[in-house]
Amino acid sequence: MTLTPHDNALSAPIPPLRAEIILAPETVRAVAQEIARWLIEYLQKWLQEAQAAQERALLTPEEVAQYFQVNRQWVYERTCKNEIPHIKVGKYLRFQREEIDRWTGGMAVPEANQPRGIIPGFQIGSNRLHQRRITSRGRATADNPSPGQ
Repeated sequence: MTLTPHDNALSAPIPPLRAEIILAPETVRAVAQEIARWLIEYLQKWLQEAQAAQERALLTPEEVAQYFQVNRQWVYERTCKNEIPHIKVGKYLRFQREEIDRWTGGMAVPEANQPRGIIPGFQIGSNRLHQRRITSRGRATADNPSPGQ
């Protein structure tokens, strides 16, 4: 058997390679900043994708009950009355988080429409202007020296 030069080269030990790179501190800093920028962009993209997947995820009745801090029966009652948006996956109830959030927005109670007086200390009654007494438990104050009157 004869050895070819190629086979001979593989059997010979390969000396270790050694290289030395000398970089200025500014170059090292620039490379580190570029790596950090790339890593931040990658993590932001990954986080956005994870959040989008979570928003698309279906919630169970138990998760909706936790979300609203109510018992599970409350969720089932709203579902039976078709008050809460839901879907059925076979025999299972599921809820889309986006739809639940949209439905929740319509549940907000508006502020009471009480007219505010223009003059502080005065309140508009049914047909008269009443002055509110400013007292501290019936004791005289600087604003109201005679609380009993």
